[in-house]
Amino acid sequence: MRARLADESGQASAELMGMIWWLLLVTLIVWQVCLAAWTYTQASNAARTASRVEGRGGDAKKAARNALSTPLQDNVEKIDIDGDRATVRVRIPLLVPGLIDTDALIASRTAELPS
Repeated sequence: MRARLADESGQASAELMGMIWWLLLVTLIVWQVCLAAWTYTQASNAARTASRVEGRGGDAKKAARNALSTPLQDNVEKIDIDGDRATVRVRIPLLVPGLIDTDALIASRTAELPS
């Protein structure tokens, strides 16, 4: 019995090393999904802010950009203002840059000031 147990020493470490790559991959995927959700939330907030500021006669584009978190302010693709309707398009940041085309990963949100 003792010899049999000695043969399996380190087995848990070997299994952990085999699983660690899968755990890292799942962690990266979950983190990227959280980044995408955060970007959509920020774009929605920026569109609502721009719509409110436009309704009061202020600079809606500046307000939309300032409503975004600092890391996303450089990722703004386009801010459209049409009356009280504001559309904000923001590139979703990637954890692994260059992995896929970032032009396809755009968070776009529209908000309109109710009449």
